[in-house]
Amino acid sequence: MITIDDVEYSEEEMTYEAKIRAQRISQLREEHINLVLRQQEVEQSITFHAGCIKKEMEPDEVEPEEH
Repeated sequence: MITIDDVEYSEEEMTYEAKIRAQRISQLREEHINLVLRQQEVEQSITFHAGCIKKEMEPDEVEPEEH
């Protein structure tokens, strides 16, 4: 079963070529999901590394000396 533009098509009514194309659509949809997840992972990694740089570049806090 595949839905295209809100219309459901069952595998039984599809031609051989349509079945192949439906499989390809499923593969591409899965690839799209994986790419979205990868993008999120990359964005989180960029944020992490940028935070590390900011932390490293902050001046060290100097504790006041006691007299």
